[in-house]
Amino acid sequence: MKSALAALLVAVLLVPSAYAKDDYHGLPPAGAAAQGASKIAVCAACHGANGIGMSPLYPNLAGQKYNYILKQLENFRSGARKSSIMSGMAMTIPPSPDHANLKDIAAYFSQLKPMSTYPAAPGAPAADPAELALGKVIYNRGVGADNIPACAACHGLGGEGNGPMAIPALAGQHAAYVVKQLQQFASGARANSPGRVMHTIARAMSATQESAVAAYLQQLNPDSTLGLGPKDFTHYAQTLAAPGAASDGNGSGQSKPAAPSGAASATAH
Repeated sequence: MKSALAALLVAVLLVPSAYAKDDYHGLPPAGAAAQGASKIAVCAACHGANGIGMSPLYPNLAGQKYNYILKQLENFRSGARKSSIMSGMAMTIPPSPDHANLKDIAAYFSQLKPMSTYPAAPGAPAADPAELALGKVIYNRGVGADNIPACAACHGLGGEGNGPMAIPALAGQHAAYVVKQLQQFASGARANSPGRVMHTIARAMSATQESAVAAYLQQLNPDSTLGLGPKDFTHYAQTLAAPGAASDGNGSGQSKPAAPSGAASATAH
């Protein structure tokens, strides 16, 4: 049992090598988000202009990782990921040099107010505390007896995802959508997980475990887990790149106070 879980953890750690395409790495091109604002009309019909899905089965895209959105759009266009809706919708995006249209759309949604900061929909049923507790354990620690590794190992303790690796943010995502994706990975209907990591994990999960993790993620806010400030390297890099920004050394993006006149420099050489 332990050897099987160890093998799965090795596969999880090797995920970065599967993201070899350069288009899925780095920061959005300058001005891409502004360009994308005029290109998301069709997307907004299902995903909302604010990136919040119009149905629990339509994923929230607000604040989703730029590289992840870009990867999924290209996967829908290539057929690597299939959907009765999105396979056709992705093909309506006009071709452009260096995939500029796809990058603009991905950049637009990635810079919106994060999905995890939106309040629960009015009238939404209260989460079951026992289910949330189970989901938190599975997400943060995994279930060794069932060969289920911690979801946080890839998606982050706050469900913030990993931009450079094109691993999606999950905090605040519709629970129904998360369950549906887990079921599709388990059945093979969705087949674009690098290294088949998600296929293996989803097949090990019971329906109860899927629902618990999804419920936990729907109410998760990275700020409550990771505190304020940049949550990953992408946001940290953007903070440093902002005009006039100066790092205070802890990733907060706040400027250091000016040193008193005549004070010795504390900069290490």
